[in-house]
Amino acid sequence: MTYQTSTYRGPRLSASLPGQVTLGTFAAGFFTFALVCDWAYVQTTVLMWRDFASWLLFAGLVCGGLAVILWLIGFAVYRQRPAWGQVLLSMLILAVALVNSLVHAGDGWTAILPLGLGLSIVTVVLIVIAGTLRRLALYPMLRA
Repeated sequence: MTYQTSTYRGPRLSASLPGQVTLGTFAAGFFTFALVCDWAYVQTTVLMWRDFASWLLFAGLVCGGLAVILWLIGFAVYRQRPAWGQVLLSMLILAVALVNSLVHAGDGWTAILPLGLGLSIVTVVLIVIAGTLRRLALYPMLRA
């Protein structure tokens, strides 16, 4: 009796705990929608958008923090060598988002326009860079 085995040798993801990738993806979505809410506030000056952005930043930080905790547990259990560039970029994203959240705790227009919108843009640009680098690391055939 013969058994067929899979010949697929696609990219192997690093060992991660269930929910780690999902939480990271949700954090990226929350940070992106915070940028959209910041832009809506600049266009309309309705305080509801500032509040939405603050809550989205908080939710993104919670999801990102939980993803970091799961990553640390996975790192301790699986003992795999991590891609330190990705780790540092992810930490930079969370640090910029934390500063952005503190800026959004300000009052009214000054909480968004000079620095809050800029930090939201920087956060989203860093997320796009991190996603692109992760995709290139997982799928090396896309480099060509």
